[in-house]
Amino acid sequence: MPSTSPAEPAAGAERLSLGGGLLVALVCLLVSVGALASLPRATDGSAPVAIVFPPWTDGVEAVARSFASGHRVLRSGRFTAIVVVAPTLSGQAPALPKGAWFSLVLAGLAGCLDTPGRTEASS
Repeated sequence: MPSTSPAEPAAGAERLSLGGGLLVALVCLLVSVGALASLPRATDGSAPVAIVFPPWTDGVEAVARSFASGHRVLRSGRFTAIVVVAPTLSGQAPALPKGAWFSLVLAGLAGCLDTPGRTEASS
């Protein structure tokens, strides 16, 4: 009975060329950027916002940076690198804190960015 080693490709298997691999990587990158660009952004400061820091940012540091840039911090998000801030009283959003990647309006995203089991205070 003939045996094949795991290192040998199966008969009829095709390998992806370097150009094909780069094309697949480019398509994946474009789809990811398109999905990120379609998320709701903070514009006028009239809604709660989730500020997203890099995953290696400590939660205490993320909250401190948010306070330092003038945000009113409500709580941490699902991950410690996400800080949920209150709407501004003036209607103008403060600048993004130093080191933050981006901010997103919580409308429709609360389940993804917010801590499970916590609800917003209603007025």
